[in-house]
Amino acid sequence: MVCLTHLELCPHCKRVSLKVCEYDEPYPRVEAQCQCCGYKVYDVPMMLTQEDFRRILDRLGSKLIGEVCVDDRCGSNRVIRLIKEGNYAEYRCLECGSEWNSDEVQRSIDRVKEAHAELKKGNRVKEKLKAKEGECPLCGWDVGHVYAGYAVSIDCFVCGYRTDTREEIPSIDLSTLECPDYERSEATG
Repeated sequence: MVCLTHLELCPHCKRVSLKVCEYDEPYPRVEAQCQCCGYKVYDVPMMLTQEDFRRILDRLGSKLIGEVCVDDRCGSNRVIRLIKEGNYAEYRCLECGSEWNSDEVQRSIDRVKEAHAELKKGNRVKEKLKAKEGECPLCGWDVGHVYAGYAVSIDCFVCGYRTDTREEIPSIDLSTLECPDYERSEATG
């Protein structure tokens, strides 16, 4: 796990002292800590229990057969089947227009089952969740990642996996704060 670091403007003390650390393993994420005031922001992966896996697999199973929309933000059950050939089917939601096929959902189910098997073996699931830029680390669906300040936030609308962004604001009087190594930003106006 390689960390690429650079300094940015701290949103708390307004100095160029926020050490931003960007990781690309196990999935793209960012941690940042101010070298002056101690402000910190980071993401916390979702803790997955046996019950979470059961609920996620049930949800994906209903999307596999076209019972509900693939997008949880819509959640409609007004879905039509466009094509059905053997084990392969394509679906479209009549509410939001989302289209998906059973092969994509089956790949997501297989990834979730693999992570569940690792948990049953006693392995830490977080070490097994790998994703590229924009992918859900659990099911692999391309959901895009959103930046919440400096931290990366994941909220998968297919399987429900998400990360929480934590921000630690220090209780320090900024008027008494002295950090000569880090320049203060200039006030605009």
